[in-house]
Amino acid sequence: RTQSWEAKISVRPMFRATRFLRRALRSDSAAAAASGDGLAFHFNTPTSSIVDDSVKMVLVPAVSGDFGILAGHVPTIAQLKPGVVSVYKTDNDVTHYFVSGGFAVVREDATASVTVSEAVEVSELDPAAVAAGVTKYTNEVASAKDEEEKTNAEIGLEVHQAMEYALTMAAGK
Repeated sequence: RTQSWEAKISVRPMFRATRFLRRALRSDSAAAAASGDGLAFHFNTPTSSIVDDSVKMVLVPAVSGDFGILAGHVPTIAQLKPGVVSVYKTDNDVTHYFVSGGFAVVREDATASVTVSEAVEVSELDPAAVAAGVTKYTNEVASAKDEEEKTNAEIGLEVHQAMEYALTMAAGK
């Protein structure tokens, strides 16, 4: 059913008002970011709080592409893939965590949260165990008897390859 021209016209001011409200909220967020308070950051697993502090910046491995979060970032919800979450308390105080996946939520009020099923500092990863996992899951993908086995092996391989990449990046720094 098509709308009458009167219904279409009355909706336009509402969209215009929404645009103005969004701009105003963004300017408030930018002002808060400019005040130097930093980004209020919450990094959690189901069983623990890893970081609950003001930070300068956070880098996250989103499914849609890695991105950085600063105070004043546009509000976002992103699914995370296996990779490294880098928390910059200052330019020189950086901690890298390997995560197997999760979600990042950025709010307009200069706060962000990352919730993951598990996280470990990259420095705590065992390179030999990671290499063994890559070999194991590569073989399991090749020898899978059905789609379920193959899918499970592919997930294991993706996680171990991401850990391997994290270790390579950490070694290069």
